Amino acid sequence: MSDRVDVSGRAGLAWSMLVLLLPAAAASTARAQDPPPWIEMTIVQVAPARVDEFLAAQREISALDKEAGVPWRSVGRTAVFGDTYRFVITAPLANFARLDRAGDADPARSAVVSRIRNVITSRVTYAVRTTPTLDNPLPEGETPALMIVQIVSIAPGREQEYLRVMAEDVLPHFDEAEMRHTTGALTFGGGGGYVHIFHLDNFAALDQGSPLARALGAPAALEVMAKLSGVVLRSEQWLVRYLPDVSLQPEAEAESRP
Repeated sequence: MSDRVDVSGRAGLAWSMLVLLLPAAAASTARAQDPPPWIEMTIVQVAPARVDEFLAAQREISALDKEAGVPWRSVGRTAVFGDTYRFVITAPLANFARLDRAGDADPARSAVVSRIRNVITSRVTYAVRTTPTLDNPLPEGETPALMIVQIVSIAPGREQEYLRVMAEDVLPHFDEAEMRHTTGALTFGGGGGYVHIFHLDNFAALDQGSPLARALGAPAALEVMAKLSGVVLRSEQWLVRYLPDVSLQPEAEAESRP
């Protein structure tokens, strides 16, 4: 993926490293009783001429998941900056045992998945372990509009150091600013790290800058970021617009819509 951010540069202070996906529905999962601790997150690139086919197939998959009793499924698309043919799809991973089944037992679903394979150019899937103690999720019944999604690669053996800085020095300022967010640990599918989402009402919210910089001022915020020198290997982020029409929304959210 592209859109890499140099976390050591002053220019990236406003948002880089301060916007730690789990898209919309994942926040709702954290509120549910006994939520599964795992999320399946897939990032796909879609052939530009076949986006409509991809969206139609995603709508069908969400409908099939609803029939199967899946509580939610979130589909989002990169907005404005970067690769706007990148889509982020997340769903609960109730258990790993289901992966032992060969293929897909549902012929209807298998046919739709086959169509999706024909319109994408790349796909990466992660198993993400949720970290609810760090989260400040969206209120129940509220659907997102815009998200800042960030994937952070961490130096081996320094995960706890990263989490400590985020929990003690960074995230409290986002909570004080009433910016909703969720976090997850990238466990299977790639290098070790974390995926984070911060929810925004609109693009104008970006003009306010980072809650950390607003709370501490630029010099002190840079001192906080310096604690992550050598801990963070790479950071990449993009704006993602949630697509309610092709997602499966939790029942409480679906019923709240007019």
